[in-house]
Amino acid sequence: MKPLHDSTTPPGTPDDEGATGPRTAGAASGAASSAGAAAPVIDVRGLRFRYPGAETDALGGLDLSVESAEFVAVVGANGSGKSTLARLLGGLETPAGAMRAVACGHDLLTDDGRMAARREVGVLFQNPENQLVAECVEDDVAFGLENLAWAPERMRARVDEMLARFGLTGLRDREPHLLSGGQKQRTALAGVLAVPRRVLVLDEPTAMLDPAGRGEVLEAVAALRRDGLAVVFVTQEMDEVVGADRVVALERGAVVYAGDVPGLFEDVGLVRRLGLGLPAAGELALELAALGRPLEPLPLTLDALVAALGASG
Repeated sequence: MKPLHDSTTPPGTPDDEGATGPRTAGAASGAASSAGAAAPVIDVRGLRFRYPGAETDALGGLDLSVESAEFVAVVGANGSGKSTLARLLGGLETPAGAMRAVACGHDLLTDDGRMAARREVGVLFQNPENQLVAECVEDDVAFGLENLAWAPERMRARVDEMLARFGLTGLRDREPHLLSGGQKQRTALAGVLAVPRRVLVLDEPTAMLDPAGRGEVLEAVAALRRDGLAVVFVTQEMDEVVGADRVVALERGAVVYAGDVPGLFEDVGLVRRLGLGLPAAGELALELAALGRPLEPLPLTLDALVAALGASG
């Protein structure tokens, strides 16, 4: 049997050594569920990973929890461990160790647990070319279902549903190499989600797209949020972080911030140290502050910036 649709991507690139000392604000990453609440869909404590031949850990004791239907952004510079984390959460790599590593109730420290997690945690990577494996869009979306031996009628209905959901119905017979970047990524996303999931991990899914393609993918992800899917969104584009429920910042394989989005961007020193920027509106607000017109709280969207300027006269 061929591998599942979302496990065809080659291993990622080694990241840098770990660090310690996370700063938290708001609802911190790794916080335990309140009494009586459902268990987190992602719950890892002390997660470690080291690439073969490396002298240091790519992830050095990382903690992260994600609740059902929660949208968590993960940010950090290249080499901070973001892609490694994405692959571990999807059951695509074997942890070096952890006090706890659970995805959708499955133990990521065991072979059987990782295999089971792949059924419920979908992973979408930066380059859609690595996840498009069939000769036409329709067959690509059906790929994972065929591997799971779905009945033909049920599979056909599910594929039709996914094609319609991601605006691909008119492209069902199109060869993937003839698609635009945004269409390719939407096709890959439809293939990942054709298999019912509880969690979607996106590893910089817009990094290789033009503005139009980026908009297509972000609209699709926004719709998934409304449907209640838990989303872990890895990105270096700070405007993509603004709508998240929480944000986790990584540095050298460790969490250095976990909390609400405004809290991260209020710490401009930390953001700069991590090699990141602010959302475009925040950068404009800082320029205005340098000219003697500070805006508080710091606006993170252009609408908020316009409103703040209007309120300040």
